[in-house]
This record gives sequence, C-alpha cells and structure tokens, in this order.
Amino acid sequence: MIRRVLFKKYRKLNKKEHGLNSILHGPCRRVIILHEGNSPTLAYFHQSIAAQFKNTDIILKDGHDLSHLSIQPDDAIVIIRFISSHWQARIEQDIDKLSRIIYFMDDDLLDPAALQRLPKEYRKKILRRASAQHRWVTSYCDDFWVSTPYLRKKYSHLDPKIINPTPSSMLLEHTPMLRVAYHGTSSHRDEKIWLYDVISKVMELCQNVTFEIFGEHDIYKLYRNTPRVTVLHPMSWDNYLAYTQTQRIDIGLAPLLESAFNAGRGPVKFYDFVRMGAVGIYSNRAPYKDLVTQNVNGILLENDNASWVNAIKTLAYYHEKRTQLAQNAKNTAMLLL
Repeated sequence: MIRRVLFKKYRKLNKKEHGLNSILHGPCRRVIILHEGNSPTLAYFHQSIAAQFKNTDIILKDGHDLSHLSIQPDDAIVIIRFISSHWQARIEQDIDKLSRIIYFMDDDLLDPAALQRLPKEYRKKILRRASAQHRWVTSYCDDFWVSTPYLRKKYSHLDPKIINPTPSSMLLEHTPMLRVAYHGTSSHRDEKIWLYDVISKVMELCQNVTFEIFGEHDIYKLYRNTPRVTVLHPMSWDNYLAYTQTQRIDIGLAPLLESAFNAGRGPVKFYDFVRMGAVGIYSNRAPYKDLVTQNVNGILLENDNASWVNAIKTLAYYHEKRTQLAQNAKNTAMLLL
C-alpha cells in the first residue's frame, strides 16, 4: 500500500498545476546540471544534455556538494536521476526564478515493478531514493527526458523527450596506464591498510598510474573512493596462477610489517612479480633482503610512507629503469632453477 501511494502514476509534470510560476520553454541564461558525483550517466549524457541549450553557459553541480549555489533569474536546472532533500528545498526557495526544471533518467526509476528482480539491497536503495523524490518531481518539474525508446513509450503520457548518449572522444580512447599492484592475501590485512596512504598520495601525484589490490569488503570500502584503484576479490591459487600468467603489471608492491607471523614468510612475491614482468618494491627485511640486491633486481625500502611514494613515483616515470630491474629479477629467478 505504501509503495502504491508513494509511486502513484505520474499524470503530468507541470508546476503550473500547483500554482507556481513557470515560463515553459522560455529562454534560459544558464543551465545547471545537477548530478551526483562522476557516473556513467554524466559521462555519456553530459554533452547531449548541454547540446539541447545552444549558446548557453553550462554549470555542473555535484549534488553531494552542499555549498551555496546562487540561482539567477532565467536559469534552467537539469536533474540527473536523483535529487536529495537538501536540493529540493534549495530549489524551492528560488523556484520563481527558474525558466525550466527538467528531470532526466536513463533507468526505469519510477516503477517499483521494474525493480523486482534487482538484488535486494540495490532495489531497496532505489525504492527509498525514488520514493523520496517522487512527489517533488511531480510538483516542480516541467519536462521529462529519457534515454531509450522503451522509456519514452512507457511514459508517453508525460510526453518525454529522448536524449541519446554522446560520449566524448576521451571515452572512446584506450589510454595506456602504468599498472601497480599489491596481491597480498587476507593474512596481509595490516599491509593493505598501511598502503592506503601511500597509494592515495601516488594517485594524486601520478595521473598515469592505476593500482589493483586483492581484498574483502573492508578493503573495498577503504579504497573505493581512491581514483584509479581496482579491488579484486580473493582467488584460489589455481585461479590466481592463471590470472597472473595472463596479466602484466609494471610495479609490484610487497610491504611486510613487523609481526611474529610475518617473520616466517617466504619470498614468493618476488616470483609472482617475475611471472607478471614487474619490478618489485619490497620491505627491507627477511625474506626479501636476502634475495633482492638494491637497485639491481628490485627496490628495498624501510616501511616509511614517503619512501614508498617516492620510489613508486620514480619508477613510474623511468621506463628504462623499470625494464632493466624487471629483467634482472627474471635473471635471478632463472639462476635459482
């Protein structure tokens, strides 16, 4: 019953029905695209939405940013997918200044029946957010834009307009990146947490670097907002061997913190890095200091954040050094056969 009430079928999108001033399709001075963070929707539809407003200034406003935005007379607002209660209230304050408010969606977010087969937690999140804005969109939006003919037909009573994706050339290009990786198992949780500050700084300094790490959900939560980081689910040895035999990385990280358990570890990461064609950066302690010769077949460092950041940054920009150290590491491994 609650769901039926909250999602009562939209009949019209027109704030005139609610006694509000509206200059439908009138001129607009600026267009504010209200979005939530960087997303595929913003990436693929930003240019298409902007193209609907010729010779008009376009302002991208992240809805997570609660700082003040001055709404000027004859501004238009395009809402992408969701609008928070904060921005609902903020827009209501200056509603009479706006020439148009447009709602755009690229998924079917308005029909609970369409969500039934989605994973439970994702479905609950969509239902919660959609229901929180449902009445507001009905009351305040002038136009309804969608991404597909299916959505246009389903919501034909709202006279929707189709907006096709227009990816920028950047989204169509393959950009070679330097791959840095830490492939520690669950027993290396402390090392994964220790590396977080190192990797965050590296990503800030080196725009040509990506990083991958194995980890459970807590590690995913730690790294998920760090740019260009991929958190992989732990694998069985057979799957890991197959993965690393077909993947190449440029720099492998093997930090090892002080602990009784770590004191008994072997130098297996050295051989993993050789298999993936990488140069390794290792903690300057057993077992690595007995196998690695500094700046010959790897890099040995104390467990100091700044030292690791500088070493990764240096290797990232010196291809010849990376190549030589990686080849020397392979030669070392072959001599031990």
